[in-house]
Formats: sequence, C-alpha cells, structure tokens
Amino acid sequence: MWQEIYNFFNSPPFVMWGGISASLIVFGVLINIVLATVGVAPLLWRLGYGRWFRKIAIVANSGHYEDLRTDLISSGIFRKGNIFSISSQNLAKVKDGDLMLVHYKSFSETEIKTILSNKKSKSGMIFYFPEKTLENKISAEMTKEIGAKENTTIVNFRGRLLNDIVTTLITTSYEKR
Repeated sequence: MWQEIYNFFNSPPFVMWGGISASLIVFGVLINIVLATVGVAPLLWRLGYGRWFRKIAIVANSGHYEDLRTDLISSGIFRKGNIFSISSQNLAKVKDGDLMLVHYKSFSETEIKTILSNKKSKSGMIFYFPEKTLENKISAEMTKEIGAKENTTIVNFRGRLLNDIVTTLITTSYEKR
C-alpha cells in the first residue's frame, strides 16, 4: 500500500510541480534577501552610524542642558561622549554641528534667528518647546522661519523628542558620494 502511494506521488506531474514549487520558493527567498539588503540595510547603517559617531549639540542654558542631556543618556540610545553643549555665548558654534537640539525657551527671538542663520543646510535642528499653551506659543513669524530651513522641526513632548532625534539622525547622516 505505501509503495502505491509513493509511486502515485512520484509520477511525472507531481515531480514537475515539486520542481517548479521549489524553484519559486528559492527565487522568492533570494528576492526577499536582495530587497531587505537594498531597502532596510541602508537605514540600519545610517541609524548605527548616527548613533555611534554623530555628535548631538544641545543648544540651551545650563539648567535645561542638563535636563535634556540626562533624558538623552537615560534613553539608552545615545552615548555620553556624543552630546555637548552650545550656550548663548557661543552661538556661532552652531555652524560646526550636525544635529542640534535647541531649547527654544532658553533664547530670545533674535538669538533664535542667529541660530537659524548659522545652521548648515545638511545638518538637522530640532526645537524643543515644552510649555506650549494658547497663551505661550511660538509666534507665526518664527514658525515660518523655522519651517523655511531644511531639516528642522518643532517638538513639545519629550517622548516625541527622542523619536524626532532618531529620525533626524537617520535622514541627515547620508553623505552623497
């Protein structure tokens, strides 16, 4: 009985269908490997590069700098050595930064305009404005100026802040060759 079942499934149509199915599965696996390599690997590379080598400048006064630095380090995503401070006394250092986290309330609108004018187009800049209410908000003029610059965003929640930093690290760590 078992020999008859074996002979039935070993007949030419089943053998041919098995060969076609196996070929399709192998082809599908190879296509998935290629697509994952081309699609996901560059993003993971950028994230790894950004996480380990990119410097994050926190542009804030000392009190806010320590709070933001502690949040970034305690998240486990960023290394202590990659985070440094830029204060209101040396806003020209913004030109040297690749990714800046600006505590909006630490500066006047004039200083914010100086920070924006010193920003390189390929660098990322995140404005952190935590106390947003109807009475306490960024003026429409400043929102337009911030929005007009490349790779800038405004954030008002700490959880969203970490997400935007990671996203900015990925999107701005690409060097065209």
